[in-house]
Amino acid sequence: MTARIRSQITLWRVIVAIIFVTGIYATYVRFFEGFRASTNLSDQTPWGLWVGLGTLCGVGLSAAGFGISAAVYLLGMERYRPILRASILISFLGYCTVMVGYLYEIGLPWRFWHPVVMWNSRSVLFDVCVCIMTYFTVLTFEFAPAVIEKLPWKPLRETILRYHHKILIGVVLAGVLLSSMHQSFLGGLYLIAAGKVHPLWYSANMHAIFYMSAIPAGLALTVMAVYLCMRSLNVSVDFTILSDCGRMIQMLLIVFVFFRLLDLVGNHALHYAFQRTSEAGYFWLEVALFMVVPIALLSFEQVRSNPDRLYLTCAVVVAGFIVNRLNVSINALQTAMGTHYVPKWTELASSVLVIAAAVMAFRYAVIYLDILPKAKPQLPARWMSNNGLAAQA
Repeated sequence: MTARIRSQITLWRVIVAIIFVTGIYATYVRFFEGFRASTNLSDQTPWGLWVGLGTLCGVGLSAAGFGISAAVYLLGMERYRPILRASILISFLGYCTVMVGYLYEIGLPWRFWHPVVMWNSRSVLFDVCVCIMTYFTVLTFEFAPAVIEKLPWKPLRETILRYHHKILIGVVLAGVLLSSMHQSFLGGLYLIAAGKVHPLWYSANMHAIFYMSAIPAGLALTVMAVYLCMRSLNVSVDFTILSDCGRMIQMLLIVFVFFRLLDLVGNHALHYAFQRTSEAGYFWLEVALFMVVPIALLSFEQVRSNPDRLYLTCAVVVAGFIVNRLNVSINALQTAMGTHYVPKWTELASSVLVIAAAVMAFRYAVIYLDILPKAKPQLPARWMSNNGLAAQA
């Protein structure tokens, strides 16, 4: 018995256990001891890691769901159907993490329901909240068939799926509109901070920049998730689909680079990138990870056609995207606000807890639901040999 227990203890399980224990304690500190004990936020830095990582990154990295749904359902690109449900599941779980993260962010979390009945149509933050709620509803509807298919009552199952299919296109159209609006509104939040956001990131086109950067990042996360499932969860997906996604990521990043460069020139902000400031250093880190390195790597067929190399390149894209969002939400504001914000360990622990829970949910959904095509079981070579001899006889 002891040997069996020891065999079940692996490095990854120990890491997950540590994440959950520290995260649960950080959650206790947040909800029972308050903001002051659980964060380093202040009046000068009211939005920190929870907003930068939990909201801006969580929403942005969920962008592949509406993109691949539109490609399959609206444009008829059936080639990408094998990864459709995985992308929708990633978006669904991404928005779940955002909503759970809001409970940490709001000063009075038990009032989370107020925007539902107390509308403020002049607030961009209200628009963001409405988009989150409505698009999460759409994602729930899009993801529902994977769960409904497992219902034991066949007549009920078939009836629900039949009605679901009839209105699916309308739901996908609504999802594309809502997600596009939401990605843009997140950038629009910072338009009112003119003079506070550093010129390297402030622009009248921030809504477009947020939208254009989210799509390649979300697609890169989907490639990473599908690749890991192929490695460890008995999943079989044609790798050329992921290779094509890599090419698309490169094209989207090239378009983003041109738009970003023209925007910096048009705003007379490009010279700030060559000053000896911390903001310039953060900017060049973002440029390297999110633009130069992935575009250069994805130019090589050896990278796009190699699973490990494509995975690592997509990881660089995701890392660069996270740097971009943290730059906008934290680093771009510190000089103007006269403060230097360093997240408290409880902020990081609770954020990692929510992300780890989403990863675990994705893993078990792939195992128990029809999210990705399953690999065909490999028959033993000896059995196949004997079966062949018997057939010949």
